[in-house]
Amino acid sequence: MANAALYRYKAYRRRRWHARPDGAPRWIMAAALLGLILLIGGGAAAAVSYGVYQGYADELVPPDEEIAKLPRGGARILDRNRTLLFEFVDDSSGLRDPVSYEDISLYLVAATIALEDTTFMTNPGVNYQGLASAAWDRFRNTSIVRNLFRPFGDALPVIETRGGSSITQQLVKNIYFSAEERSERSINQEGIERKLKETVLALELTKQYSKQQIMEWYLNQISYGNVFIGAEAASRGYFNKQAIDLTLAEAALLAAIPSCPACYDPLTLPEEAKAQRNFVLRRMHAEGMIDAGTLWETSTQPLDLDPRQFDVEAPHFVFNVVQPELERLFGEEAARSGGLVVTTTLDLEEHRAAEAILRGWITTFESSGGHNGAVVAIDPKTAEILVYVGSRDYFREDIDGQNDMASALNSPGSAFKPFTYLTAFINLGWGPGTMILDSEFPLQFWDGERPPRNPGGGYQGPITARNALGNSLNIPAIKTIMYAGVENVVAQAQSMGITTLDRGGYGPALTVGGVDVKLIDMVYGFTNFPNLGVLKGTPATENRPSPNRELNPISILKVEDRDGKVLFPLIDDQPIERPVVQEVRVAPAQETYLINSILSDSSAHCITYGCGGLTIPGRPIGVKTGTSEPYTNSNAIGDTWTIGYTPQLVVGTWFGNADNSPMTGITSTSVSLRTVKDFLVRYHEGLPVEPFVRPAELVLTASCIPSQLKPTDACPRRNARDLVAAHAVPEKEDDWWTLVEIDTRTGLLANDLTPAEYVAKQAFLALPDNLTAWERNQALEWAKQLQTAAGEAPTEETSEEDLPVAITQPANGARLQGVVQITGRARSDDFEQYRLEFQPAGGGGDDWVLISISGSQITDGTLGFWDTNGLLAGPYSLRLVLVDEERGEISVRVEVLVVLVVDPVEPTATPSPTPVILPTETPPEEVQGRRRRKRATEA
Repeated sequence: MANAALYRYKAYRRRRWHARPDGAPRWIMAAALLGLILLIGGGAAAAVSYGVYQGYADELVPPDEEIAKLPRGGARILDRNRTLLFEFVDDSSGLRDPVSYEDISLYLVAATIALEDTTFMTNPGVNYQGLASAAWDRFRNTSIVRNLFRPFGDALPVIETRGGSSITQQLVKNIYFSAEERSERSINQEGIERKLKETVLALELTKQYSKQQIMEWYLNQISYGNVFIGAEAASRGYFNKQAIDLTLAEAALLAAIPSCPACYDPLTLPEEAKAQRNFVLRRMHAEGMIDAGTLWETSTQPLDLDPRQFDVEAPHFVFNVVQPELERLFGEEAARSGGLVVTTTLDLEEHRAAEAILRGWITTFESSGGHNGAVVAIDPKTAEILVYVGSRDYFREDIDGQNDMASALNSPGSAFKPFTYLTAFINLGWGPGTMILDSEFPLQFWDGERPPRNPGGGYQGPITARNALGNSLNIPAIKTIMYAGVENVVAQAQSMGITTLDRGGYGPALTVGGVDVKLIDMVYGFTNFPNLGVLKGTPATENRPSPNRELNPISILKVEDRDGKVLFPLIDDQPIERPVVQEVRVAPAQETYLINSILSDSSAHCITYGCGGLTIPGRPIGVKTGTSEPYTNSNAIGDTWTIGYTPQLVVGTWFGNADNSPMTGITSTSVSLRTVKDFLVRYHEGLPVEPFVRPAELVLTASCIPSQLKPTDACPRRNARDLVAAHAVPEKEDDWWTLVEIDTRTGLLANDLTPAEYVAKQAFLALPDNLTAWERNQALEWAKQLQTAAGEAPTEETSEEDLPVAITQPANGARLQGVVQITGRARSDDFEQYRLEFQPAGGGGDDWVLISISGSQITDGTLGFWDTNGLLAGPYSLRLVLVDEERGEISVRVEVLVVLVVDPVEPTATPSPTPVILPTETPPEEVQGRRRRKRATEA
């Protein structure tokens, strides 16, 4: 029956449409105007002349031009595949979606005519019958008439006045008059002039345009309540369908709303809206548009609303990334007016996948006390933001979901370390094979609240930069930033994309997370690695001081108006397909590749993560994790991070709490790493495997420790042979180390008098004067590690007087018997003790028998007594050993022959020797006491 009603209406429309006159004579129009003035003005005396009419008529501007000036609704934000993310709404303009007349249901056209202007098809733009009714209503409600009829009581009740404007007049008011003018109903000179202008323009519109065109403009401009302007927006808003698909009942409901949107809002006042809908249906029946059966059937139908939910996809991206960029490009009101259609870089499908992966892992590890997270992914080849998850759930107040954690400031922990090592590679000529001492950090150089420590504690000793960075060891990273210079690292990170490092005053804790950064900045900064030191993007508009980054990542691909005209990007006012990607080199390709080589090396992760624990089989991937531990005297975690990348994508995650509440029992591999790896696997499905491009001019080499200069034979240890930039290979030979032959007994140069067993080649480290305090400190630590001497090599040769140990009696080869007095020398600057000992000649190893031990130095005197009685006759080795605190043990020995006593004789008195050498070991506390007193004296 509804279709029959539609056919009946079409026939009705054809009859009325073809009966439309071409236009009334002007004298009739003038008369009508005169009557109107008399009615509205309540006694105006002057007649409107033809000149007045023509004056208003000449002001007619084509409606298209006026409509173009009207607010065109809020911006529609789309993903890169044109899927709607959000549509902004301006309270003053609402949601608009203009369509052509052919895309609007004829039911809505008929219902609108039946309710608003039954003479629309035939009138010249003014509904005279409606005007007369409105004038009569207004006249009946005047105080004069009511006072006149007061004696009759309620014989003349107050009547709500009706609008007498035709559809064309309503269109004129909507497009040619402001909202304030439309709401003004005063009967004064200005009101009369507005009504005159409205009437003249309505008459002229009807003369110049078809009824179909006028109806199209009207249905696209009328308010349907809430935020819906026009039939298409209302159809989608109330019924989630296009205007062409409206049923009779739905069309009647929409037609009912404009007369009083607040009175007939179907969402809040469904019964009132339904009653007014049925009134519209009765008006359609009265006009012969529908029959009685259709009227009855349609009037009994429920409203059957399907209101469009204005949920937002990727809300943090829309509100915190796209909206500010729109306002920068087109002004502060761009998002809420102008009818912009914005195609963004976001891939909604990938974005939703990242959200789901993040939520899943947070749920799995939520017992840790962490409830929130963020994910950002950028295409390094185009600098386009593909994923921007600002929180686990934007609408969850319990986790402060509306806080954008992708742009919030948090400590990155060790995720910052690649910037430090890259700076060292660039400025110091280091490479992955450079050795760093993983040992206790000297606290005089530390700026943190508590001493730094490695993951799991302990030290690895000398370790390469490859293994130090790959395993995220803290001590080597802190030592590296001390070598590279904190300010140099800051400048390098700023140029690569980190925008929150302007306050200054940073210390070495910077490299382990002693600064707050943004996840979006970190991900953007890491795009430099697959790009081999090239930052891509569009010119930054923020006023950032140098050396901050010059470019920004791209979030908007194209901006159009509602008519499809491209407004951005343009070159010479001509639209282009997408923004031009600009490039700035921020690091050399060779050094940048070295970071890729480390972070993608599964063998470099074994200590901390297990071999291959960070990688994806079959695909090169660089990964860096980070964990912040901001709580003093606590093992609680503040934030965990992971940034992973391939040549096709860089993705980063943050996991923690927006209010910085602590987490326990969690690491960066729990949620953050798993989220990154899962997303990278998903994203790369079906994509070809791309390796990290290795630039030319990389060579395998090793330099001398600790100078980093070209090794010589004097260099006691070299850095590991690994890749380094060719231009960083040192040409200057190392001049820190000197290799000389030393007499181990004296520490002086060996000479011809030095027995071969006391000659040793020893390296001496002579430090340049231009070293920093830090470099000097570590060079001395390396000398100790390498068991070499720090300082100038000796220039004097050993003489007899220089020997710290000497046995002057018995002589070498002497024949001995009985009790033998041993004389000689036992002295040194760092003397601890000496001992006398013997063993049969040719005895092996450490099989020495103690004769005596003493803690007193002897310059030239008696060292002790050796009782040879009871020994088997034969050759023996007699040894004097001096223990020096710095030089260790220094020894000398003689070879003697013990013989038997043949003819016993009467013993003669022998004076007691002086000094008496005690055959017992000097108490350790006495030796240590002397050592402490000596050090105190030296200090």
